[in-house]
Amino acid sequence: MKKIHLNIGLLSLLTFGLVACSFVKLNPQAQTVTVIPSNTMLNNCKYLGSTNASLWSKADTFQSQAKVESQLDTLARNEAATMGGNTVMPTSVINNGQRSYSVYNCPANESAIAM
Repeated sequence: MKKIHLNIGLLSLLTFGLVACSFVKLNPQAQTVTVIPSNTMLNNCKYLGSTNASLWSKADTFQSQAKVESQLDTLARNEAATMGGNTVMPTSVINNGQRSYSVYNCPANESAIAM
């Protein structure tokens, strides 16, 4: 009986340890994609569309808000790169491990103004 409890304990510890780790990786083509604050005015940028990034719905239970936000931003950057964008802007708050973003292609010398 002790062996069963020990195995369940180890399995639980492993599960929580894996959840706390980041499995979201930035794709090489997304290295140049920038995340800008949602209160930023963009000049001369072309709107390419929107994307929704999502993690496992309980990820925010086991990770800090900053970690969840960072992982969602990475997912949005990856998607923006596939859309031909170089800039993403959050358009929603994080809710159940999900967030929406607008994707833009901005000139290299773009002047973004935080409002």
